Amino acid sequence: MGEDSFERALGIWLIDHERTHVPFLAFDDALPVGMAWLAVVDRVPGPESFVRRSGYVQSVYVVAEHRSKGVGAALMAELISFARTSGLDYLAVHPSEQSFDFYRRLGFQSTSRVLELR
Repeated sequence: MGEDSFERALGIWLIDHERTHVPFLAFDDALPVGMAWLAVVDRVPGPESFVRRSGYVQSVYVVAEHRSKGVGAALMAELISFARTSGLDYLAVHPSEQSFDFYRRLGFQSTSRVLELR
């Protein structure tokens, strides 16, 4: 898909997903230098808690020359704060090999409660 086609398709996707995907952006002056997304999932109600929602951290990215300067941590702090005030039950992330330590420093922990089928 070419850049123009992708841009148009992404614009439509953003509108279609504005209720479920929350963007977080970092700027240096007026230039965007980082982003993070929170996908919010409404889960099936249960008798102990009717409203059950979880969040999935997605597409966290910081422009190379702005890495290791706290941009990613600041983005994630905003995302985590939003998740807490929104009453999400938990946050999950599927980190790349190189980002495991970053998420662990933010308090994310490995768990034996998740199974994955690929």
